[in-house]
Amino acid sequence: MYSTAAQVHILSLLEHIKQQQDQLVAKVNHLSSRVLNTSTAQEPECPECIQLPIESLEAVDELEAFLKDAANAAAKQRMISSLATIGGQDVKRVAWNILSRMFTEEVAKTISWKGANGKRAFGHMSSKTLLYRAVRANGLCRTATATDIQRYAIRWFNLAADRGAARRRLTNRSNQAEAED
Repeated sequence: MYSTAAQVHILSLLEHIKQQQDQLVAKVNHLSSRVLNTSTAQEPECPECIQLPIESLEAVDELEAFLKDAANAAAKQRMISSLATIGGQDVKRVAWNILSRMFTEEVAKTISWKGANGKRAFGHMSSKTLLYRAVRANGLCRTATATDIQRYAIRWFNLAADRGAARRRLTNRSNQAEAED
């Protein structure tokens, strides 16, 4: 079967329309997730004993103890709902935005998924479950798999040292030192 130039043109226009529709659907899903969540607060709703973002390892321990205590189930659910409103364009951005609200860069540098090199193991923390539930509570990410969220969390913690240009400053300093030698 041969395609005429007009048929090829029509197919390319249809493909372009489909791409635009996909973008619009993503935007509508994002906006509807923000409308569906009743909390409009910009900062996550947390108990008074927990200040987000977490700024110290002691505060990480306090958060973990809070999350493990079954008596805090209602407050934990409010945290999840509040974190879910942070938003993003896709599962990756939602997960990264939530993690950015949960941990400062300094604390993030002390955490990895498996806890290698003396770091805390996020994969074994209760905060991991909080992240999973908050991502899935976002209307755009209801069907996010644990594997997807895990992959994005691993990457977010791996890049913690790069954020804020920390590695670039160190590299520039070592390059300058070599140049001076």
